[in-house]
Amino acid sequence: MTSEHNKDSLIRLSTLAEKTGISVHCIRTYMDQGLILVSDRTQGGLLLFDEVAIKRLRFIKTARDAEVPLAKIACLLSTHDNGDNERTSLELLELNQYIEDKRFKVSAFEQSLLTFNVIKQ
Repeated sequence: MTSEHNKDSLIRLSTLAEKTGISVHCIRTYMDQGLILVSDRTQGGLLLFDEVAIKRLRFIKTARDAEVPLAKIACLLSTHDNGDNERTSLELLELNQYIEDKRFKVSAFEQSLLTFNVIKQ
């Protein structure tokens, strides 16, 4: 928890889920894995999150929608968070290679579609 945030600008877990389109259960999983952090808590113990959590979750969601493995996302975020610029650059190179591999597979499939003959029953 950090004290540098104005509590008025923080949002609750349910609102975070609504804003990002990610379920509360999934967000809790990401919290357990250290991918997002709780900024503060209410007196009643409700979790509060800042704008960074929203941005990170949107990044994670975009990557997951592109079928990037969570382990790759976690490595990138971890090296970035630790300020390891060299390792972050390597992680980015690996992710770019992953993307290129996916593009190649999609391109091969597109070519296959061009030669596809309708199979009659």
